[in-house]
Amino acid sequence: MVLDGPGSIRSVNSPDHATEPVAAVVADELSLVRAGIAAVLEGRGIDVIAQTRSGREVVSIATVDRPDLVVVGAPADLDVVDVCRRLVRIRPHPGIVVLLPPAHEHVVRYLLALGVAGIALRTVDADELGAAVDAARKGGPYVAASLHHALAGAVALPALDDRTADVLTGREREVLVLLAEGRNNREIAAALSVTLATVKSHLVRIYSKLEAGNRNEALGRAVALGLIR
Repeated sequence: MVLDGPGSIRSVNSPDHATEPVAAVVADELSLVRAGIAAVLEGRGIDVIAQTRSGREVVSIATVDRPDLVVVGAPADLDVVDVCRRLVRIRPHPGIVVLLPPAHEHVVRYLLALGVAGIALRTVDADELGAAVDAARKGGPYVAASLHHALAGAVALPALDDRTADVLTGREREVLVLLAEGRNNREIAAALSVTLATVKSHLVRIYSKLEAGNRNEALGRAVALGLIR
């Protein structure tokens, strides 16, 4: 599925009309997975300039070397959502293709809101990975057929009442925005001039009100409710 919508990613030529080499970086904790992704990319004429198991390192490489495309699976040190939040801060940011572990299907909408160009499962075959990469090179966004149910909300936790948005206090909304920016608890505390314990208390209440078990679920819920974009 290729979705219509604006994107803030770097413009990259499509495979059929490429005039310049396309550079890519691959990140996943498993060398075998990295090698498989790289093989698919190279088979489509894409130059894989680096492979890493580290989410932090892929962000550093993307910041310095400015690849056209970054493919992120399951980095060893950071959650894939955290990696994407950092990558989209690069201006202009590269085309991002995410290969999600099945347990992360609930963040599809949030990743699209961030500006991720292509999303598929980490168990993807070569053809579907190629389709996601091709769509990302054209600007995306693309969601693999195996994840369409996530767009429809079938993976979501029990439905929330839209009035949940009105229950969040002004300070809780501020915390939520900082959370979406990828700030950790200490950074949120410093930005709001409050204690770490206060931030943790706010997060507990936010998770409860959004019926979320962790940060990623809370952010996915917030996007669905229009609390953050």
